[in-house]
Amino acid sequence: MGVFLLKSAVSGSAVCAKVTRVAQNGSEALIGVRVAGDVIGEGAALRQDLIRSATVTACTDLLVQVIERRQFLAYLDRNPEAWHALCALITDRLDWANRRRADFAAYDVKVRLVRVLLELAETHGVPGPLGVDLGVAVSQEELGRLIGAKPDAVGVALKALKAKGLVTARYRGVRIRDLESLRRTADDD
Repeated sequence: MGVFLLKSAVSGSAVCAKVTRVAQNGSEALIGVRVAGDVIGEGAALRQDLIRSATVTACTDLLVQVIERRQFLAYLDRNPEAWHALCALITDRLDWANRRRADFAAYDVKVRLVRVLLELAETHGVPGPLGVDLGVAVSQEELGRLIGAKPDAVGVALKALKAKGLVTARYRGVRIRDLESLRRTADDD
């Protein structure tokens, strides 16, 4: 068992891995997106779990550095600033999960989708002349897993956003054409 550090296989190229979890009823939830520099497995290392809680799937070519649990914990013990960084990382991930739970209770599919698109763009986005590309390849089905919606409901929401000129969609991707208007949509509805 160890902790995994994601690295780019080619200097300057994007790295993307998806974290999923299968519920007891067999449905799969996309619970996170990880990029170069992210660590995976830190929770299991800290808890000494032998059971993995999720599946991580590489979406791009990437390198993975495996850090043995013992080495990881020893490094943390020698470097208090690393403990602080790890706690901040874990807190950020918990905040993200709490926002998703609050969104499920408070918003319809379109607003949940907008809020996730904005977070993905802010965290992983790549600005370009035609707008902000999300920076991660995600299908409508995967977006639905992030927001707790069926792919057809995501399709309806994307169609409404496209009709307003806020986004464009392509195979496994979304580009935000009007970031400020999309932000207002997240707040208005």
